[in-house]
Amino acid sequence: MDDVLKPGRGALPTRRAFCRQACRIASIAALGPALPACGSSPTSPSGGGVSAPALSVINTSLSSGAIVLTIDGTSPLASVGATALVRASGNELLVVRTGPDTAAAMTAVCTHEQCTITGFLNQRFVCPCHGSQYTTMGAVAVGPATQPLRQFGTQIAGSTLTITL
Repeated sequence: MDDVLKPGRGALPTRRAFCRQACRIASIAALGPALPACGSSPTSPSGGGVSAPALSVINTSLSSGAIVLTIDGTSPLASVGATALVRASGNELLVVRTGPDTAAAMTAVCTHEQCTITGFLNQRFVCPCHGSQYTTMGAVAVGPATQPLRQFGTQIAGSTLTITL
């Protein structure tokens, strides 16, 4: 009954109701910094993800356990050192052209909390969620991730890159 407005006071709550609400607000304010924000993780660096330029995206398909890409002058993978995010039938792969006849392919799923890696900066693949960075061979360069990216076999024959899943 103490939360009921007293007669003759208009819209003013009782002293007890006012104090109860003030204590609730003070508790929330005091605990706020200790509670994780949306999408954060106790293993995440403060500040969250790292901003990196987006990778070029190649959309293709998967057939008989392989992804086959034509690499010509217009392909994002045309030159040595070039990188791309390849999407094929629900698979997302990071691909880097390591030489005239060689390439490396690895999963684009960060080993920290399974975000899709979409950026590339300073010769590193960058996860936008918590800032993990991987070398062009999939090794962890900067955490919070601790496991390398899963590798896939590649073969370049002429202008065709085949990635075996």
